[in-house]
Parts: sequence; C-alpha cells; structure tokens
Amino acid sequence: MARARVKLARILNESKRRAALKKRRLALIKSLQTLCVLCKVKACMIVCDGLNDRSTDNVMVWPSRKEVKTMVANFNSVPEQKQSKKNVTHEKFLENMLVNEKSKLQALKKKNDQMEIEEILHKLHSDPTSIDPMSGKLSQAYFYIEELIKMIEEKESSS
Repeated sequence: MARARVKLARILNESKRRAALKKRRLALIKSLQTLCVLCKVKACMIVCDGLNDRSTDNVMVWPSRKEVKTMVANFNSVPEQKQSKKNVTHEKFLENMLVNEKSKLQALKKKNDQMEIEEILHKLHSDPTSIDPMSGKLSQAYFYIEELIKMIEEKESSS
C-alpha cells in the first residue's frame, strides 16, 4: 500500500518535529553516502537545527568537521568563475527552455507545412480542378517541389 502524501507544513509538536528532523537527517546522510559511493564524488553536508543561536550544538556536519572544513576550503580556493561555471539561475533555465520549445515549434510548423503541401499535391494528382489556382497554395507546392529537386540534385552530385 502506498504511503500517504506528507503535508508540507511546520510540525507544531516539538517532540514530533525533533524526531522527524532526526529521521530525515539520517535518510539524507544515507542518500549522500550512496551518491558519494556510486558517483565517486566528494560531498559534505551541514545541517542546522533552525535555532537562531550561533552555538555549534545545533549544527550537524557530515562526514566530519575536519573533512567538511577541508572540502569548503578547497571549494573556496577555486576561482569564482569556475565555481559557478555550471550554475543556472531560474531565469537562465527558463530562457533555455523557451529557446528549446521555440525550436521544437519551428520544426513542427515546418513539418505541418510540408504535410499540407503534400496533401495539396495528392489532391492535384487525383483531381486537378479541386484546387483554386488563385489560393496561393499552388505557388507553395511549386516552391516545395523546387526544394525537393535541389535536394535530389545535391544527393546525386555528392555520390
């Protein structure tokens, strides 16, 4: 049986909240360990309890404070440009998605136009009087045929 969906809201009961934090923190550590082993990467984790005091009692680090300090120092020693090389802001992500979707739309429009022209050609072949010569569709079909002829000639010349 599937688990019920967890409601994303602050747990009001203090003891339940601490228990949930402990349980989720252990699950997060396990996931990070798995990631490190499977992908052969170095990773560290710092989790604060959310208390506003600056004591180190409410901070949990993994794998150890010494290793975390070393990893953070190594990361900070890398030039900022290299640190943020693969960082993507939400805006950049959306811009990339928009560019991709626009290119997909262009490809679909081109395919749709091609299908419409092929339909016109089939109609012309079966019943030449079915197409109005003044509709502009014949000129589209003409340019499509010219394009196909050029493609065939290029293939013949390259082989």
